[in-house]
Amino acid sequence: MAALRLRRLLPPAALLLALLAGAAALERTWTGWQQTRSNEQMAQAEPPRDGVPRVLLARAIVLEQQGRIEEALSDYAEVEVLGDAALRHAARVNVANLYLRRGIAVARDDGHAQRALVLLQLAKAGYRRALRQRPDDWDARYNLELAQRLLPDLEPRNWRRSGDEAELSEAMKKDKAAWTDMVGQPRGMH
Repeated sequence: MAALRLRRLLPPAALLLALLAGAAALERTWTGWQQTRSNEQMAQAEPPRDGVPRVLLARAIVLEQQGRIEEALSDYAEVEVLGDAALRHAARVNVANLYLRRGIAVARDDGHAQRALVLLQLAKAGYRRALRQRPDDWDARYNLELAQRLLPDLEPRNWRRSGDEAELSEAMKKDKAAWTDMVGQPRGMH
């Protein structure tokens, strides 16, 4: 009796297993096709049609390598809007790295010191923003320290107010604007 029941259930069970295996193979094929298409888009820096954040991030990296900075920054901004927390963090760090590299390159050119200062300030702000979200990112922390060595933050000394002063004294104003440290040769970002 049990053997007869087993013989009746065996063909439908085998058919069900075959259908499940076929569905799994079809799903793997579809996923592989999507990944191949995403890789092609990334390699060609082609704008993704579906706005997949991972593809946008990879495209931004390729655009940056090609020297198309404005387009790369646009894609990084889209990743910040569309991506999950890890992708948003990667975009922030990559933008800060871009500003740091550009600031160092511009600083080497004569007559572009003001532009280099702005780019380095943007890099430091980007690293700080990324570190507020993920303080354990040692690469971002290291690059922030590098940017700090290139352009230290100026902190005013003797900045104490009790709250009842109308204006700062002249000595405090001069002290606040003073540049006191010479920057040594930076290490890192080779």
